[in-house]
Amino acid sequence: MRSTIKKDRPKYIDLSRIKLPITGVVSIAHRLSGIFLVLSIPVWLYLLDLSLSNEQGYEQAVIITDSIMFKLLAIIAFWALAHHFFAGIRFLLFDIDIAVEKESAIKASKAVFIAEGMLMLMVIGWLI
Repeated sequence: MRSTIKKDRPKYIDLSRIKLPITGVVSIAHRLSGIFLVLSIPVWLYLLDLSLSNEQGYEQAVIITDSIMFKLLAIIAFWALAHHFFAGIRFLLFDIDIAVEKESAIKASKAVFIAEGMLMLMVIGWLI
């Protein structure tokens, strides 16, 4: 038997209208930073292998790491590492029932962004 009730569901989801809470932003960024870190492992291994192969390989690795593009990649990789580290600590605290309530979870999410922001300012200042 068919239902004749009209369902008022949207036909599409307008993602620009959805306001994701800060806890969700931390969670999604944690996943994205983990993916980026895993996908960047071959780059770091290639540079390590190149630098340890011989003297010419080391000179090539130095030339690669002196480029602006590599410095940008290094900054992004360090952001991913910092975010993944601090957000990971936040999620580990969840496992032992710390900062589970809404207000404390929001504070913990803000603390993640503040900690990684302070660390990134120090790293960018050191690289530049």
